[in-house]
Amino acid sequence: MKLAIDAMSGDLGSHEVVEACKMFVKDHGDVTLYVVGKQEELEELKDLANVEIVDAREVVKMTDSPLGVRRQKESSMVKALMMARKDEVDGVVSCGSTGAFFTGAMLFVKRLEGVERSCLMAVLPTFNGKGSCLLDVGANAENTAEQLRQFAIMGSVYAKYVRHINKPSVRLLNIGAEDHKGDQVHQDAYKLLKEEKVIQFDGNIEGRELLDGNCDVIVSDGFAGNIALKSMEGTALGLMKVMKKAMLGSTKSKLGALLIKDNLKKELSAFDYKSVGGALMMGFSKAIVKAHGGSDARAVRSAMELAYTMVAEDVVTKMKEGLTQS
Repeated sequence: MKLAIDAMSGDLGSHEVVEACKMFVKDHGDVTLYVVGKQEELEELKDLANVEIVDAREVVKMTDSPLGVRRQKESSMVKALMMARKDEVDGVVSCGSTGAFFTGAMLFVKRLEGVERSCLMAVLPTFNGKGSCLLDVGANAENTAEQLRQFAIMGSVYAKYVRHINKPSVRLLNIGAEDHKGDQVHQDAYKLLKEEKVIQFDGNIEGRELLDGNCDVIVSDGFAGNIALKSMEGTALGLMKVMKKAMLGSTKSKLGALLIKDNLKKELSAFDYKSVGGALMMGFSKAIVKAHGGSDARAVRSAMELAYTMVAEDVVTKMKEGLTQS
C-alpha cells in the first residue's frame, strides 16, 4: 500500500505531520508513505524505512482561493493529488483548506464511473457513542434526488466496511419525519431511497435527532448538511463555555467540578475531532481524506489510519459495485 501525505498545508505546519508519520510507520510496515513538502522540514523522516520524501516548494494556504489550486502545480497538496492521478499511490491525506483540497481532487483525481457529484462525509459524534456518517457536509451547494441516492449508497458501503456495521441504517435529513415533507428534491429522494435495494432506508430524520445516534448514515444536500454540522459545532463550543462558567462560578461549584472532572472528560472525549480521522471525500477512485486544519500529530495519524482502512478494505471498489448494482 502507498499513501501520499501533504505535509505543508495545515495550520500547524509540517512538524505535526512528521510526528504523525513517525508514529504511523511503527505500526504499519506494509505501507510506504510518500511525504510531500519542503525537504529541509522533513529531515527527521529521511532515514525511516518505508518513507519517501517528495520535495515541494509551494504551499496552498488556508486563505488561498479554492480555484487557485490549479495554478499551484508545485505545491505539496497538488503534488500529492497528482500522485493519486498517476496511480502512484492508493490514497491522499491533507490538513489543508477544504475548498482547495476538494477542488484539487475534482481537477486531478478520477471520479468513480457513474458518480454525478462527489461529496464530503464526516462522522458525527453521538450521545450513544456509536457515531453517524453525515454526507454531504458542504462540497455542493445543492443536489438532485439522484445524487442523494448515490450519497446514500456510498455512505452505506463506508459504514459497512470501515465502521463494520452489518446493515447500516440510512435516513434522509429533512424538515419532518413524514414521507411527504420537504421540497420536491427531498420528496423525490425519499421515493428513490425507499425503492433502493442495496441500502436499508429508514425514512426521514429531523435536525433535533442528529446526535441521538439512532441511525448510521444521514444523507443531506451539501447546503443543509454544512449548516447542520456547523450549528452542532457552535452549540458544542457554546455549551462548553457555559459549563466552564457555571463550574468556576463559586467555591462550591469548583468543588463539584473537581468531583466530576474525570467522568466529564471521558464523556466529552467522544466529541473530540482528533480521534475521528477527518472527513472523507467520497466518489473518487482513490481514498481522499481531509484532516482538520488545526490537526496535531494525533489527529493527523487518525486521518492516516482512516485512509489505510479505506484502502485495506478496498472500499472504493465496493462503492463502485454498490452503485453498479443499484
